[in-house]
Amino acid sequence: MKTYTVKWTIEIDSETPEEAARETLEIQRDPASLATVFDIYDEEGNCTRIDLLERED
Repeated sequence: MKTYTVKWTIEIDSETPEEAARETLEIQRDPASLATVFDIYDEEGNCTRIDLLERED
C-alpha cells in the first residue's frame, strides 16, 4: 500500500478562523457539494488532480 497526501483547497470568507473551519466542514459533509476536486501527491511529490464528478467509476 502506498502513502498519499491529499489536498483540498477552499477560499472562504468568515469572521474568525473557527467559523471558517466550521463552514468548510459543513461544505465537505454536504452530499450535494460540488467540492470534489483533489490534488493527490505520491511519495515522490508527483501531483495528480482528480475531479470525482468527472469520473465514471
